[in-house]
Amino acid sequence: MDLGSSRRPRRLAAPFFPASSAGRIGFPGAILPNRRRSLLSALFICCTFAHAQNITFEFQTSLDSPIKFVNFTPGTLRTQSDRRQFLTVKNESDKAAAAVAFQQAIAIGSRTEIITLERVSIIIRPREKKRLSVSVRDVWNQLQTAVKSGETIGKPVLSVAVVEFIDGSSWSAPLDREHE
Repeated sequence: MDLGSSRRPRRLAAPFFPASSAGRIGFPGAILPNRRRSLLSALFICCTFAHAQNITFEFQTSLDSPIKFVNFTPGTLRTQSDRRQFLTVKNESDKAAAAVAFQQAIAIGSRTEIITLERVSIIIRPREKKRLSVSVRDVWNQLQTAVKSGETIGKPVLSVAVVEFIDGSSWSAPLDREHE
């Protein structure tokens, strides 16, 4: 190489890629014909709606219950394998609550079946409102089983079954004659 030369040393050229494919990720729809693309879109939309179905609960509160339902979000939230029902409760008593047990039941024929009891540990001061959530996975599964078998069932019911207070005392909902 001649040091006195004004020519710059040659660089190796970068590989040449056509502009249409360089730095782009192809859209799968470009590969699929229109008919297949529309079928795929319809399947995706239907699965999304099936995935986003809601459970509509009837909320029941005993007249002497220290915890009352104030507000609820009618839909449910699905996270991984769990479905959650969001609601707001108010402590109507003069004592701070430490936990609330919620009962979920469904009328099946002439009887009411308790599906699950869920204890939610949460401190709620007197006259305070709190937003919380309960799992409704078991009710969801029961509803899906009933639909598949053609069984007629009633609307699911969510109620306060037990309230535990910080002082160690508790309140329990009166039993229905049917469950005694």
